[in-house]
Amino acid sequence: MNFWHMQLHPNNKDEVNRDEVIKILTDKKIIGLGAQWENDRGQPQKFSKEINIGDIVLIRSDGPLALVKVTGKCNENDKDDVWFELIRKIEVISLEGDLFKKQFKEQFKSNWNDSLYLPTTIEGANNSTFIKFWYQTVKNKKLMEDSIKLLKYKNQIILQGPPGTGKTRQAKLIAEELTKPRTVGNPESIIDDLVKNFNPNDEAIKTSRESKDKLLSTFYELFPKENLKKLTLQTYCAGKGDRDNFCWWIERGLKPLGYYFPGNARAYLIFWKKELEDYSKHGIVKDIEDNDEAMKKVAELISEVVQTKNTNNAVQYFGDSFLLKLLNSYYPDEYFPINSERMIDNALKIFRVDYQGLNVFEKNQKLNQVYLDKKKQLNIQLTSYEFGKLLWENFNLKTGENIIDNNDAVASGEYEIIQFHPAYSYEDFVRGIVAETTESGNVSYQVENKILADFAQKATDNPNGNYVLIIDEINRANLPSVLGELIYALEYRNETVTSMYEYEGEREIALPKNLFIIGTMNTADRSVGHIDYAIRRRFAFVDILPDENVIQNPTAKNLFNEIKSLFGNEFLSPDFKAKDVMIGHSYFIVKDEDELKIKLEFEIKPILREYLKDGIFLETANDKIEILNV
Repeated sequence: MNFWHMQLHPNNKDEVNRDEVIKILTDKKIIGLGAQWENDRGQPQKFSKEINIGDIVLIRSDGPLALVKVTGKCNENDKDDVWFELIRKIEVISLEGDLFKKQFKEQFKSNWNDSLYLPTTIEGANNSTFIKFWYQTVKNKKLMEDSIKLLKYKNQIILQGPPGTGKTRQAKLIAEELTKPRTVGNPESIIDDLVKNFNPNDEAIKTSRESKDKLLSTFYELFPKENLKKLTLQTYCAGKGDRDNFCWWIERGLKPLGYYFPGNARAYLIFWKKELEDYSKHGIVKDIEDNDEAMKKVAELISEVVQTKNTNNAVQYFGDSFLLKLLNSYYPDEYFPINSERMIDNALKIFRVDYQGLNVFEKNQKLNQVYLDKKKQLNIQLTSYEFGKLLWENFNLKTGENIIDNNDAVASGEYEIIQFHPAYSYEDFVRGIVAETTESGNVSYQVENKILADFAQKATDNPNGNYVLIIDEINRANLPSVLGELIYALEYRNETVTSMYEYEGEREIALPKNLFIIGTMNTADRSVGHIDYAIRRRFAFVDILPDENVIQNPTAKNLFNEIKSLFGNEFLSPDFKAKDVMIGHSYFIVKDEDELKIKLEFEIKPILREYLKDGIFLETANDKIEILNV
């Protein structure tokens, strides 16, 4: 590919008419000139014979106007809608000449035409830093836009190419672009629109409501409010693995009606501790020796809260979230199904409600009133849980990060990079067992979420933010073994799959739609396994190939082209394609020739010799490799 610059005349008299030139480029998609003229200095011959398909041409018209790519051979013009006698079809790359002229001046402290010979209509411009800067910037921008568009469609892509093409760097650039803060709109308006579009007659909504009503009815049958004083150690305490006790229902059984997690079983004041083979008591019942008496005290406190809705006494011994879970379970019309004070505060911020001076129970009822007002104002039949779901599925209520900034919601995410290797496993990537030392000095084994499950939870908690996991050298691990059941979850986002390990009482894992995965893969590395078809179809593949145009040093560029000749039919094994193994441009990006010499001897030649040993090169390449020099 070569670079050129050309003055395009909209007619054979006027030299400058930028609007007409743009119209010719965009409407007719051609460039052209006369077949001959007095003192033409061979310009028509250059246009017809020296410019090749794929070459890049800077179009001048009172300064830099456009950058185009030649897509067709030279033909005689047989139409009379433009005066050109010779024409070539083109693709417009950019019409932002003035913008790039300014940017180039600021970055390089040079004029756009410093290395260009302008008196003629058309000239070669392979030495033009400006044209290369413009072309490379637009090219990188398009690669970025295409990659992000593909990533949003597929959710996971693999950047593949030979070594040294900048795959990992490109992955980081994509991740940085996706995760940077962005304004998503006014929070209350967003919720209002969601409520207006909510369809209570949707079959999935109806099924969900029936399921939740049935769940609550079962709970009431097992634990009617009038019988809470009669709770026993067997019917109340968690810790024995059964799923019919009161604490299990509050924490797990009623989770579909509002999340509550105690953090520690001590929050229940009394629970079965397997290591002790006895009940563990805390807080107000810690010093009560008789377990049944301790349980009686706990039952009285719980019954008082549920019967009277008065938390003044119980709040001294139980956590606020536990008490809120009790209240919104037994009084779902009066208390909102969010149990965390921080999340309640952030939800109230969305609606700009002043909650200063209120306790957590008053804040909760304030939020419930917001729900009731919205339901009436917008005339939509939705439950408090459905309204809450709109809140936590569209805003990060856990942290409240940037929920309100000048009345607009600002979404931001994060990215992480990890590297796979042959020993990498499911237990390293998704979920696994770790050993911990207990207070008594014994070793206990706990299930722990690893990077993928942990990152998926972060993305779930912050639905407006984008989360990107970069997996460098993705094909170096045994992917079916590492991903396990998550192979399904990659394709079917937000659908749960069952993990082989139970974490916090659950085996289900889901990958949200705002979690993106970018893998990088060295196509020259035959020492690792290929990606099988089941996994391959769940990823989109983007080629990141060697690019001579980013190499600025002339000596380095000459060396690049000399090495490029090794990857032709004369030296390359027919079992390999040049685009899979040709070493990339990053080996040739140097400050000076001294650095290039070091790279040649200690980076470039060693990999070429390895190619020879692995059968990528034929034996005829050996002498050519050894005589390479700077």
